[in-house]
Amino acid sequence: MSDAERDGVVASGVELVDVAEAERLLAQRGEGPFSEGELRYARDKADPGRRLAARLAAKRAACRLLGGGASEAEVEVVRGEYGPPELRLSGAARERMRALGASRALVSLTHERGHAGALVLLLRDPR
Repeated sequence: MSDAERDGVVASGVELVDVAEAERLLAQRGEGPFSEGELRYARDKADPGRRLAARLAAKRAACRLLGGGASEAEVEVVRGEYGPPELRLSGAARERMRALGASRALVSLTHERGHAGALVLLLRDPR
């Protein structure tokens, strides 16, 4: 058994996104892959493109791990007032996570001037 299996890691993925791509999505009409909450959070900050790029990276990493028809719109990055970011999955994304044997997802976001990234872990509950 590998260390990852002992630790309950079902899958892990990293994704990088160019901030300019997220800024183009932000300039378009409609929400695209972003929820109203994600858009509101980003637009309340001085650097909305970077915030959305990090969220887009998380969505893409999660969808790549989940496969099975999960869409970026079914993966939402939510954040409490002072808490770390979390992933909220719906629809096919949530069903696929369960089918993989994972019970929760952890996410870490980062961004700088030109790029943003995310690390996503799918975890099972320890037995």
